[in-house]
Amino acid sequence: MTSAAPRGVPPAPGRRSHDGTSDATGNVAVTGLLYAAAFLLELTMLTVLALSGAAVGDGLVVRAAVGIALPVAAAAVWAVWMAPTSTHRLANPGRLVAQVGLFAVTGLLASAVLAPWVGVAFFVPATLVFGELARREKR
Repeated sequence: MTSAAPRGVPPAPGRRSHDGTSDATGNVAVTGLLYAAAFLLELTMLTVLALSGAAVGDGLVVRAAVGIALPVAAAAVWAVWMAPTSTHRLANPGRLVAQVGLFAVTGLLASAVLAPWVGVAFFVPATLVFGELARREKR
């Protein structure tokens, strides 16, 4: 007796299809993990912007102002054009381009002001996670 479903019939939950991919249950779990990682990366972006802004300029007032203004500006852009509940949310691929643009600005600023590895350590996973979410959305 074989445990594989006949061709053209979706596999039972927890089983693999003929091409070796997971069934829908596995895809949902992975997508959930990607959304959790995306949320943590959004928070990381705001933190990196705040730290980078606080490291720029002379004087406490300038550093505090830039350290507050950068993450507030990024959060405003994100809330208007990229948040899932936004009424003006961009469609992909435009949203992905805007997200990667914000990640690039954040990574470049962090590389210049904090350390190069900080920018790279933020930019690469953020771009990969949001790119994969955009790819899955197209399915």
